[in-house]
Amino acid sequence: MRPTRLDVFSALATELAAIGETPGMRAAWQGADGANATWCTATGAADLDIWCDNASFPVLDALLSSLDGARIQQADSPGRLRHVSYAVETLTGLAVVDLTRGDLMVGPILLVPADDVRTVGASAASGGPRLSGVAGAADRFVRPLLRGRLVDGARLDEARTEWQRAAVHQRDAFLDRLDGQLGSTVAAGIASVLDGDTAPTNLVRDARRALVRQTVRPRNLAASWRSRSTILPAGRKAGVLGLRTTGCLVVLVGTDGSGKSTVAREIDSRLTASGLRTSTAYLGMARGNLPGVGLARRLLGVAPAGDSAPTTTPVPRSSAAPAPQSRDHAMIRRAAAWYYAIEYGYRWWRDIRPGLRHGGVVIADRYVYDLRESPWPGSTASRVAEWLMPHPDVLVLPDAPDRIIHARKPERPAAEQEAQQDRFRALVAADPARTASLVVDTSGLSVGSPDPVAPVVAAVLETLHRAH
Repeated sequence: MRPTRLDVFSALATELAAIGETPGMRAAWQGADGANATWCTATGAADLDIWCDNASFPVLDALLSSLDGARIQQADSPGRLRHVSYAVETLTGLAVVDLTRGDLMVGPILLVPADDVRTVGASAASGGPRLSGVAGAADRFVRPLLRGRLVDGARLDEARTEWQRAAVHQRDAFLDRLDGQLGSTVAAGIASVLDGDTAPTNLVRDARRALVRQTVRPRNLAASWRSRSTILPAGRKAGVLGLRTTGCLVVLVGTDGSGKSTVAREIDSRLTASGLRTSTAYLGMARGNLPGVGLARRLLGVAPAGDSAPTTTPVPRSSAAPAPQSRDHAMIRRAAAWYYAIEYGYRWWRDIRPGLRHGGVVIADRYVYDLRESPWPGSTASRVAEWLMPHPDVLVLPDAPDRIIHARKPERPAAEQEAQQDRFRALVAADPARTASLVVDTSGLSVGSPDPVAPVVAAVLETLHRAH
């Protein structure tokens, strides 16, 4: 079952409280005090922000991974903000959690070194630890200022409270650091606002210009270039999470009865519910063929239901090599293999390529791997076609015990189904996909994976945001 946003928040709050009680580890919520409650009831892509030190990061990363959180953005260049963003599929849509790691920064601007960050309210009863003192003021006021927003109201009041909580020498060190990076005018303006005055005219403009100047300085230019995908706005090409996306090809393989159609429908439904654009394609050998393939199939005895195995010879129990098949009409079969190889390329161009544009997801039932077995097992055409065809981004094998698979589709011999499914298991084990090769349990018997499709959704999200 998918979690709710409150489930995700509660799990993180519990972990933050445990970290706060562990010597040598620190982590805290970021943002205004009411940001967490707003995030729990929201349905959009607003971030739930957390700061953590290097010791705490692996713990929080493992927790979000256990929730099938997909890494959609990662910045780890020296001299710039280090953070990782995760998208977690919840019952109300995709929820984003952002982990800032180490020094508190905005781009190349160092606000507070990690060793100087202070937290307050470490218990779960207090809502978990929050950034305090200079770090709290910088997070609530200076961070949004450098991103082009002048905060007011409760968030500004909280920033001023944390500013007054800090010792005088901590405030002086903070302002000296800003003076050296942003200039005296911006540093003085920030100090005056935190001391209770009205924001100077053009403070946002001056702060943004100072940030740009630091970004393009020679010593920061290389790191800025490496982080360009997280710096440049996506604009009209933004996906559902506000980031530029690329296309994703999901391929389902498996013998008849393994559950491909059921899993494909579930993936399609889940991705559509998350706001993603999907389309489907069938790449078996039964539908959408080039002219003349139907006649060739009848001559060669190839199964008309789209299965790659011919109907002439049962397949023995084997999990490695393709099954021996009838070698009648050898020349015709060799020619047909090349014909099918051309057809796969044609159908990729016609059915898959258009769906991948502008961050689309194509869910394909079967792929070029069927050509390994039919119409000429082990043919050169199969190897050439696999080399030329793009690798799937996510390869999915719906799987169940062989007896269950055969009970669903008893039309073919059980040994034949088992041998073919074994070959698909070997294919997935070889991991030919660009992002992930996954097995989805369709038996309904496993209690250890209550949501077997969640890893597929996470892999799709990671593929879509590959550039980030």
